[in-house]
Amino acid sequence: ENKMKVEIIRDAATGHFGITTARTNVPQGKKLELIMQNLCLTLGIQKIYWTVSSRDAKFYRPDGSFTYQSASNTILELSERLAEKYASKDTD
Repeated sequence: ENKMKVEIIRDAATGHFGITTARTNVPQGKKLELIMQNLCLTLGIQKIYWTVSSRDAKFYRPDGSFTYQSASNTILELSERLAEKYASKDTD
């Protein structure tokens, strides 16, 4: 099994470096939903269901073999499935 590992490394740049302000006007909740939509599109999933708990927390469930969970956990699971899909293509 050839599992490519992606490292996260601290860059030497400190203090002054270029950044973008693109998308800073998009609310955090909307950003998370857009990420879920992008991941689902890539995985061929056409629907994401959402519901609200008794404590007014929003939970999401992409269509298929998923369970309701927070947006960040949904994103993590979708990204893991996407990584598995593409990692398995490399070993075929």
